[in-house]
Amino acid sequence: MPMSHTHHDTIAAISTPPGVGGIAVIRLSGDRALPIALKALDVAELRPRLAQFARVAHPESNTLIDNVVATYFKAPASYTGEDTVEISCHGGYSASPAVLSLLYDLGARPALPGEFTRRAFMNGKMDLLQAEAVADLIHAVSAGAQKIAGRLLSGKLSEKVHQLRDELTGIASVLELELDFSEEAITPLSHRETEAKIREAVKHISELAESYGGGKILREGALVPIVGRPNAGKSSLLNAVLEEERAIISHIPGTTRDTIEESFVHKGFLFRLVDTAGLRETEDHIERIGTERALKTLKGADLILLVLDPLSGDDFRFEREFLTRYNDIPVILVHNKSDLNKPFPELPAEHTLAVSATGSRNIDTLLDMMLDVVKAHYHVDGSSIAITKQRHLRALRRSLESLERARKALGEHWSNEFIAVDIREAIDALDDITGQTTSADVLNNIFSHFCIGK
Repeated sequence: MPMSHTHHDTIAAISTPPGVGGIAVIRLSGDRALPIALKALDVAELRPRLAQFARVAHPESNTLIDNVVATYFKAPASYTGEDTVEISCHGGYSASPAVLSLLYDLGARPALPGEFTRRAFMNGKMDLLQAEAVADLIHAVSAGAQKIAGRLLSGKLSEKVHQLRDELTGIASVLELELDFSEEAITPLSHRETEAKIREAVKHISELAESYGGGKILREGALVPIVGRPNAGKSSLLNAVLEEERAIISHIPGTTRDTIEESFVHKGFLFRLVDTAGLRETEDHIERIGTERALKTLKGADLILLVLDPLSGDDFRFEREFLTRYNDIPVILVHNKSDLNKPFPELPAEHTLAVSATGSRNIDTLLDMMLDVVKAHYHVDGSSIAITKQRHLRALRRSLESLERARKALGEHWSNEFIAVDIREAIDALDDITGQTTSADVLNNIFSHFCIGK
């Protein structure tokens, strides 16, 4: 946050999207929210949690700006934990900006992106996981993304992280107690008991870390490249799935020179489908760049659609090598041009389906298969607790690394003091997830991605 701005300022912003609409909501938060609002409104008082009709007029000319409804939330019973006034006025490009401008003239300053939610976090109204979930909920474009953001906002993941933290705190506390009261009659943990407790904590943290694949897919959508040889029908398949002519189709091999990404939602789950350049050796400089981009896309793929052309007329060595090379990513072998009634080879693919992209045959079946494969491979069930961001995953990995050091120190019979230090470092890594020990730079980066007014 800029040095000229402090958490003690009273801030204001329009919290609804810009443009023409029936209502716009202006949020005002801070120690002077109530007196500033009363100067702008023609009412003598605002009672907490009561929506009140009021007029907003220019203070000098008394010219009406708008008729509004104002609601006062007295600290700490507000979104930010501060005195907050929300003014509902008419939407559009004139009324709400005019009301907001008046609030600035009366002493409020423009809110920074995410500043209302940041204040809610700083005032203990929510932890950092819940604050991130606010932005995720706003930007959710599928039912799956909405559901997992809702679970994070409700505190389900926070509860899980706190449980893990309590497990580690219990271990560290006993080890430290033995150091402080070594001469007293206390019952220490045996080497075997300590190792068992650390092993159990590692198991639970690892399980949460492994949920990242499914959580990321729910939040961001599954990245699905369509790959294959030139002229296999990749662009036709993209168009068939999207039900529109998104990609140029030609019988000339190498037509697609770049990646084309389009998103769609199927049964509440977001898919990011990418049409890629045909994979082959070529002397064409532009086509070679397209191939390199296709290979780069494959590195981040959650699922691959490998399109097979029955007219290729060889032993399908390329497809066999591809399936071997990318055996760590789920692949659906799509037998295209099935309307030609040509035989397809037996290839070592777990998931196969015959389709006709140009005839839209079995496209709905393909979509269902894509969903089933992603849900099964990444353990996405739509109701489980999962981490959704790289930040969470990095913190969990740091925690696991610290616990691994503790296990090693325990195996080498180091002093409890050193083992306890490693466990405390594992706890600090978990605290970074919920925001208890997160640095200011990380907080600034997180909240800078919020919209103004939230």
